[in-house]
Amino acid sequence: MLKVLCLATPLFALAGTDGGSASGTIYKVVGPDGQVTFSDTPPANGQAQKVELAPINVQPIALPRPLSTRKLSPKDREDEGKEGPTGPLTIQIVSPQDGATIPPGQRFIPLQVNVQPVYPEGASFFAVVDGKPWNGSSEGAGLDISLLERGTHSVQAVLTDARGQVLAQSQVITLYVKRPGGRLPDNPAPRAPQAPKAPVGPGIPQAQPTP
Repeated sequence: MLKVLCLATPLFALAGTDGGSASGTIYKVVGPDGQVTFSDTPPANGQAQKVELAPINVQPIALPRPLSTRKLSPKDREDEGKEGPTGPLTIQIVSPQDGATIPPGQRFIPLQVNVQPVYPEGASFFAVVDGKPWNGSSEGAGLDISLLERGTHSVQAVLTDARGQVLAQSQVITLYVKRPGGRLPDNPAPRAPQAPKAPVGPGIPQAQPTP
């Protein structure tokens, strides 16, 4: 027989998985000396008081919840695994330099740019000359602007993606283009001052220019 002091152990500790304890029945026995004990089996003499225990409140163990998943769209699958540029994109004009003069004998004017950290796949750049888009763009690092007319021009490079969205803009440079022809020469020579005419005496005819 299992005997437990009434104040030493809570009643629910006596609930087991066999006999009367499975139904929550505990037997209270009072000894001749007045000592109270509890048992999960009835005493042999049958002199015991049944104590009905309330159902034990057992909290279930919390299982980890699975993380929700999202199905990838066709575009997500297409972009999955593609590694894009790290950091912001920058584009700089490296040639011609700011303030450069294009001489009359130079017919070809290449505009060279540098894109950092990497030139995006499918991107291109175009030039803005004197505030207007230049006719033509390039997917590489060069663009032909040889058709610039004579005069002073401001030039800027604009990088765009395949959809035409602007990714980066370069600094604005100034070019001085000299072309032959036109009303004014590219390098007009200053005129020499005329020499003063020699005084002529009275009665002496002035010299006439030889035809």
